[in-house]
Amino acid sequence: MATRAILLTTILALAPSPALAAGSPRATLVHCGADTCLRLSGHRDRATVAVRIDGHTLAVEGARAWRITVPLSTARSWRIAHGDTLAVTLADDDAGTELIETAILPPGALGSRLELASLEVRAH
Repeated sequence: MATRAILLTTILALAPSPALAAGSPRATLVHCGADTCLRLSGHRDRATVAVRIDGHTLAVEGARAWRITVPLSTARSWRIAHGDTLAVTLADDDAGTELIETAILPPGALGSRLELASLEVRAH
């Protein structure tokens, strides 16, 4: 019983906290005119921290809470988009540091195929 309690405590201690998960960039699909766009959002320490994807510094909306909206055709051209994730670099040029975070993309957002073994649909 004591071993089980220690194991559970260890698992909970190693699990990522909701506060840490909330800081990761988020990606959603939105309509922008007649097109579909990828909207990325996240947080940074200061408004002067640059947001870069694939080596390109992007213009963002907001200060510490930032947001970027780009057409899917642009997002699909990024070399560092790997199927279901996208690397977002937060570059603090003043401090000379970079933090690379991962945004989880909506399934199939950048044209990757998702093969399903089964699909269950329920009426509510």
